[in-house]
Amino acid sequence: MTEKQVVQCIVRAGTKQIRPDGTTYQSLSYRDELRLAEETGCSLREVQILALQNGLIPEAYIRNQKSLSSQDQIRLLQTHVAIIGLGGLGGTVTEILSRIGIGTLTLVDGDSFEDSNLNRQLLSSVDTLGRAKAEVAGERVLSVNPVVETCTVRQFLSDKNAQIILKDANIAVDCLDSITSRFILEQACRTRKIPMVSAAIGGTSGQATVVYPEDKGLSQIYGDPGSASAKGVERMLGTLPFAAITMAAIECAEVVTIAIGNPPPLRNRLFITDLADHSTELIDL
Repeated sequence: MTEKQVVQCIVRAGTKQIRPDGTTYQSLSYRDELRLAEETGCSLREVQILALQNGLIPEAYIRNQKSLSSQDQIRLLQTHVAIIGLGGLGGTVTEILSRIGIGTLTLVDGDSFEDSNLNRQLLSSVDTLGRAKAEVAGERVLSVNPVVETCTVRQFLSDKNAQIILKDANIAVDCLDSITSRFILEQACRTRKIPMVSAAIGGTSGQATVVYPEDKGLSQIYGDPGSASAKGVERMLGTLPFAAITMAAIECAEVVTIAIGNPPPLRNRLFITDLADHSTELIDL
């Protein structure tokens, strides 16, 4: 089937719907996406992109509009994000990015779920205790948005595997709890020439920044990599769930901004918040 024929099939499947603000749009349901993918031999993602290019909106993304345009949604579907660490930050980042329609996710963690994760890690449950975090994350994405392609890596990030893990990724998200590992990820991103969105949490507080390959980056926050403490304040303060979810949302906002081609507000800046008193600071680095 030619692309023109595929587009004709997609357009015929569209139905007129009304947004909450009263404006109309041509909608494509998930059920029709499945049928069209089977009939045309296209992937679900290809069906969605062709729909968006031809005036239809996959119903799963209608509430992304009008904050995001159809062209923005296409860019998201064409973006590959590597999420490094699938705990308190990474589980929520995985959930948000899959729902908003990032097309490809590399999900990286060598750990398994344990009881102490239940207070804050979105992917953990009593049913997933003992299971590999990367495996559970992949299943979660499939259940939320089957359009998203995933690559699961059941390894911890290291100097030896960082370049392989980031292969083909456009953006990396630092959801690590080790400052040493953050520097490894930063260096790998410099080599791959991709931006890194980084966050850290402890107790009721969190911080976030964006580092591009040419930026000074994490050394402005943690000092020289050789002298930086291996662990952050989380080991002393613990982490409350609302801090983890808040900072994960901040990371996702920056990822989406980068993916659609806009300058990220947190590049060369450090966002700091303490949810105990709702104080925030934005520091120019």
